[in-house]
Amino acid sequence: MATPARPATPHGVAPKAPLAAIVPPGRDTALDFWRGFALISIFINHVSGNVLEGWTHKNFGFSDAAELFVLFAGYAAACAYSRRYDEQAGERFNVSLKVMSRAAGLYTTHLAMLILGSAVFAWAVLRTGDAGLFSVVALDPFLLDPIQALVKAVTLSYQPGYLNILPLYFVLIAILPLLLWMGTRSLSATVALSAALYTAAGLTKTNLPSYPMEGGWFFNPLSWQFLFTIGFALGAKRERTGLTVPFRRGPWLLAIGFLALSLVITVFHLAPEAEGVVLRDMLVVPEKQYLSVPRLLHVLALAYVVVHSPLQAWAAARPATSPLAMMGRHSLPVFCTGLMLSMLGVTFRQTGHDGAGFDLLYLAFGISMQVLVAWLLTLAEKRRGTRAVPATSVVLPS
Repeated sequence: MATPARPATPHGVAPKAPLAAIVPPGRDTALDFWRGFALISIFINHVSGNVLEGWTHKNFGFSDAAELFVLFAGYAAACAYSRRYDEQAGERFNVSLKVMSRAAGLYTTHLAMLILGSAVFAWAVLRTGDAGLFSVVALDPFLLDPIQALVKAVTLSYQPGYLNILPLYFVLIAILPLLLWMGTRSLSATVALSAALYTAAGLTKTNLPSYPMEGGWFFNPLSWQFLFTIGFALGAKRERTGLTVPFRRGPWLLAIGFLALSLVITVFHLAPEAEGVVLRDMLVVPEKQYLSVPRLLHVLALAYVVVHSPLQAWAAARPATSPLAMMGRHSLPVFCTGLMLSMLGVTFRQTGHDGAGFDLLYLAFGISMQVLVAWLLTLAEKRRGTRAVPATSVVLPS
C-alpha cells in the first residue's frame, strides 16, 4: 500500500476533483513495510491460541493477513515484470520463462516446507511419545497411507495445516504469464474475465481436488485469483502510466463506513449463522475457501482507506532498512522461517508450554528470527552490490 501524493495547489487549497497521482516506477518502502506487517500477523495467527492472536487485525474485520498477502503479491508481480513485458516484445518469452522459474521455485519450496514441517512434528512425537500430535496439522495420512499421501502431496492435493498458502501462491505465479499477455491487450477485460471466473467458481462450488478430505483446496485458486488479478491490474497501471488510484471523498467515506460495519459485526459476533444462508460460500464472512464477497470487499476497502491516510505517509517515511521493510522485501524466506517457527511453537503449546509468559517470549523470539533472516539477506544484497530501487509513492507489496 502506498500513498499517492496530492497535487499541490495555491494557498493550500485542495482541488475540487482529486486526481490520481503520477509517480515514477520503482520499489516502494511502504509496500514492503505493509507486507512485513502481514507476515508478522500471519506468524502470530499461526501460533494458534497465544495471547496476542486475539489482537491481530483479523479480529476487527472480515479479512485477515492472507488477503493482504495475495493482494500485495499481485501488485508486486506486476511491478516486477509488466514494464519489461510491455516494452520489449522480443523479451516476452524470456520474461515468461523467468516467471515460470519463479513458480517452480515456489513449488519446490512448498515441498521442502512439507518435509521440514513434518520433521518438526515427528521430533515432537519422539520427544513426547504422543503420536496424536500428527493430527494437529492433519499429518495422519503420512502414518496411515504414506505412499498415497506422498503422491497426493507432490500433486498438491494433500495440503496439511499451515501448508496451504504456498500451493495457492504457486498457482497464481504460474498463471502470471497469461495475465501479462492479456494485460497488454486490455487490463479492464483481464479483470472482468477474472471476476467472471471468481463468480462461476463460487456459484458452482468448483474447486481443485483435495486429499484425504473432500471439499477442495482450503484456498481455492479459482476464487483467489481474482484478488491477485486486482493487485496485478493496479500494479500494471502504475508501471505503464505512473497513475495511482485517485482519492475521492465519497468512496473513501463509504469504505470507512464498511470497515466500521465489519468491525461491529466481527467484534460482537453479529454475522448470521452459515446454515440457511443462500450462496453461503460467497456471502458468509468466515468462508475463506471461496474468498467470500465480504472478505474481498473488506481487504479492498482497508487498502483504499490506508492508502489515503496519514498511516501511509508514515509507512512511506520508514527507512528501507527498518525491520518490517526488510521483512517485506524478502517475504518468501521470511515467511518460510515464520512458518517453521510457528509449527514448532504449536508443538510446544500442545505439550504443556503455554501461558502468557511463554507466548510473549516465544513470539518475540520468532519475530526476532524473522527480522534476523531479513537483515542477513539485506546485508548479502549490499555486499553483492545489489541496491534497492529507491522508494516511491505507489498504491499497494514478491
